[in-house]
Amino acid sequence: MTTPQERRSLLATTGVPAAAFAVLALTLWFGGGRPRPAIPGLPSPGTLTTMGLPLVRLVHDVCAVATVGVLLAAVVLARESDSPRAIARAAGPWALGWAASAALTLVLTLSDFLGLPVGNALRSGVLPTFLFYIPQGQAFLLVTVVALTVAAGAFLSPGRAESALLLALAVFAVLPPAYVGHSATAADHNLAVSSLMAHIAGVTVWVGGLFGLVTFLRHSAGLAAAVRRFSALALCCYVAVGVSGTLNAWVRLGDVTLLWQSRYGVLVLAKAAALAALGWFGWRHRRATMATLDALTSATPPLTSATPPAAAGVDDAAPPVVTDVDDATPPAVTDVKASAARGPFLRLAAGEIAVMAATIGLAVGLSRTAPPEAAGAAEHQHDALGYVLPAFSPGRLAAEIRPDPIALLAVAGLAVAYLVGVRRLAGRGEAWPAGRTASWLAGLLVLAYGLAGGVAAYGPAVFSIHAVQYALLGAVGPALLVLGAPLRLHQRADPAAARWTEGPVVRALTRPGVALALYAVPYLALYLTGLFEMAQTSLAVRLCLQAVVVLTAVIFLEVTAGTGSPSRGIRPPVRVLLLAGAVAVQAWIALLLLAGPLQGPGWYASLALPWAPERAADQRLGALLGLVPVVAAFTVLLLAGRRGARRLPASGGLPTPPSAEPSAEPSTRQPATEPTEPSAEPSAGQPAPPPSGPSSP
Repeated sequence: MTTPQERRSLLATTGVPAAAFAVLALTLWFGGGRPRPAIPGLPSPGTLTTMGLPLVRLVHDVCAVATVGVLLAAVVLARESDSPRAIARAAGPWALGWAASAALTLVLTLSDFLGLPVGNALRSGVLPTFLFYIPQGQAFLLVTVVALTVAAGAFLSPGRAESALLLALAVFAVLPPAYVGHSATAADHNLAVSSLMAHIAGVTVWVGGLFGLVTFLRHSAGLAAAVRRFSALALCCYVAVGVSGTLNAWVRLGDVTLLWQSRYGVLVLAKAAALAALGWFGWRHRRATMATLDALTSATPPLTSATPPAAAGVDDAAPPVVTDVDDATPPAVTDVKASAARGPFLRLAAGEIAVMAATIGLAVGLSRTAPPEAAGAAEHQHDALGYVLPAFSPGRLAAEIRPDPIALLAVAGLAVAYLVGVRRLAGRGEAWPAGRTASWLAGLLVLAYGLAGGVAAYGPAVFSIHAVQYALLGAVGPALLVLGAPLRLHQRADPAAARWTEGPVVRALTRPGVALALYAVPYLALYLTGLFEMAQTSLAVRLCLQAVVVLTAVIFLEVTAGTGSPSRGIRPPVRVLLLAGAVAVQAWIALLLLAGPLQGPGWYASLALPWAPERAADQRLGALLGLVPVVAAFTVLLLAGRRGARRLPASGGLPTPPSAEPSAEPSTRQPATEPTEPSAEPSAGQPAPPPSGPSSP
């Protein structure tokens, strides 16, 4: 006879997949993706491909979500006592299933692409061409290779740093299918593809994170803290999924009335309803279950080192053990309290996972449903650019907007993370200079404009605007971000989590020569190889290149400005030489553009814009326009660094912001029995002062 717990486990094991497959079948029937009788004389892939492809895609998506979720639990949610290495190793079988389903999807996609049964498609000899020259084949080949890499890494029981790298690879591997789906042929395809990639990434992290939390951490002593961390992550994913899904639906439909006048639109409304239901689940978690977990956790304080060894159940030679109960609480009572705390959360999470699985089935069925024929048709849309671009004038740089969901959501996330750190310091009574915050937000605004403003709209069409765009992304924006001292804020807001800033990888990347090389390589590759034309024609390459330019510039300028711990050992003269080296690189690139061959001749010839400026003159103008902002930004950063150097203590170290300097005289207003917090971090090379009271949690 089965117990109630076993019955619930069996229901979850069978009910969740059943819900996903049932919704998939219903969506295929309603949307027209079900098998149809073959028409004599026309090629047909057969029932196996027509029915098998969506089913295999569902398995593919579930394995991808589970892989990401397990790694997310190991990297972000688990504590050291939860054995994060063992959790990361559990991602291996899921990643193998992901790779196998991706390979099978590739074969079935070939059959569907050729209109031949699977056997005939494999015997046709087209497979190598499909793998290496057709976008659909390239996408699933890449997914297969990356998933196998993740599986191999997971089976090696990686640590947190290695698991974080595997997590980044896994999230990257969910994106290629979005790049070759229906959105790639939609009106304004760049916006459609970008919004779909942001949508898929958000869903994968959100659903996978909940799966990893419930599967591996439901019995953890730190469940309450893990749930709170995941709740913040889930809220960010919910916003990203909602915004990107709305943008993608608008691009695909183009008319609100098609939401109820087409089968595709009705399915979009069904996805919106599922998103609303998941929002309700999240609201219930924040309102009820998280409060229950916190209350019951605080009601059963852990054992401390003062607890006698006998009470902890260990011998005298063993180190103190932290448990979930105090000395007077018997184990049976502890189990009852723990079950009472976890029960409401697990029940609500099980229902949430079921809705998520059904939504994944709905999404797979929607991908097999043809959108309305007139969806998103834009008049005068440029074929190569994918959007309408009026004739250029200086005023257009302020009027035109090219919203990119991936870039804008990333910028918004960085703003929120910084402000959360400032708020955490304020909650502890510590000051953070307002000028630092203003500089960080200004830098994010510059990046947002460079990625989604007028320069982003005209950059692919006019070389001089492209040069200004990369000057903003590679110098002005990063310089403002570095003046915001994000590393110092992170170290003060969460010292335990900031240990990675002292790790060997960070120290290797922040060596002066390495940092300068990192800054120079993207520009050399862009203008000395064929990368420029590739970046102009491919949205994926362009987004990756822009991300690399921003990241390498931030690393280099962080080392040069000395606002964080990785650059404490670099003397001011070396920093001046680093900035001079970066300016020399940009000057050499400018000379190359002034005297060298024209960049991207094939791309600009394909645009054939009647109002486009003369190519040679425009490239010379771009060489100058790209150099001036870089020199100006680096000069301001150098002056700010010298000003900070004058505030350094005699022993060296980081400059202390004026608004955060401790008072010269001790305060007499605070009672001696209350703990006091230093208002600024200690200078480098000087020991931290001992706390004057009990440490704050």
